[in-house]
Amino acid sequence: MHFIGIFSNYSEYELIKRNIIKIVNRKDLELIHISSKNMENMKNIVFETIVLCNQENINDKQKNILNKLCSNCMFIIVNADVFCNTKIISNKKTNCISYGLNQKSTITISSIQEDKAILSIQRNINNLEQSTIEMGEMEIDVKQYKPNQIENILAIFTIYLIYSKENN
Repeated sequence: MHFIGIFSNYSEYELIKRNIIKIVNRKDLELIHISSKNMENMKNIVFETIVLCNQENINDKQKNILNKLCSNCMFIIVNADVFCNTKIISNKKTNCISYGLNQKSTITISSIQEDKAILSIQRNINNLEQSTIEMGEMEIDVKQYKPNQIENILAIFTIYLIYSKENN
């Protein structure tokens, strides 16, 4: 079982979870919502991936718990637009993948229209099977995923790239 922790508000978590179940061809994913309110209960779970979507007001103790969770992960997927000033502790084996609308993010949007967007992979990344996903672009039907923010599309497709069993 692959445990994926999603640090976000509950509506973002539900949107991401619903879409991951729809597009990733796996039955062995367990998506778990992490918030400042339930973080204390999560500290003994070993997550394979942590997705940092939005930065709630968290105290120092909660930051330490979040860093402990991240330090044991294989993947950290971070919204670089929100967590740009936050230090995240990871280990040398952790793959940190940033997403966002800024030019320095690993996964970003190169263009967007009303019904479609072009997702841009700006650096090679390794997926779960250690296959390399090379730099490039892919077109996404935005309306299909009903995002309330484009950053949620980026989070969904970053998870998709890591966990999809299909050839990327």
